[in-house]
Amino acid sequence: MHGFVHVEIPARDLRRAKDFYGKVFGWQFQDAGKDYTLFSPPGGGVGGGINRVKQVPKRPVVQAYIEVADIDAKLKEVKKARGKVVKPKKEVPGFGSWAAFSDPQGTVLFLWQSLPGQRAM
Repeated sequence: MHGFVHVEIPARDLRRAKDFYGKVFGWQFQDAGKDYTLFSPPGGGVGGGINRVKQVPKRPVVQAYIEVADIDAKLKEVKKARGKVVKPKKEVPGFGSWAAFSDPQGTVLFLWQSLPGQRAM
C-alpha cells in the first residue's frame, strides 16, 4: 500500500514535454488546465502529471524510475527526441540496470531494466 501512485514532472513548456514523453514512452495525455497535463503509460502502471514551472530544478529532488524492456534502445530514443544521457547504463548485480537521462528542458529521470525473471524494485 505504500508504492508510488502518481509522479509529477516539472516542465517550462508543456507542449514540448508532451511531445518528448509521447515519442519516447508512448504516454497518453489529458490536459487539466493551462498549466497541467495528466499522463498515463500504455498498458497501465503508475501515471502522473506534468506541471508548468518557471524554472526546472537543476538536480532531481526525487529519483523517479521508468521501467523499460531495453535501456540501450530507450536511450537511443531519448537522444533522437533531443534528450540527453546523464548517466549511462550501470548494472546492479542480481537485479538489473539503470541509466539517467534529461528531457529537452533539463528534467532528469531514470530508466530501469530488470533482469529476466526479476520484478522492478
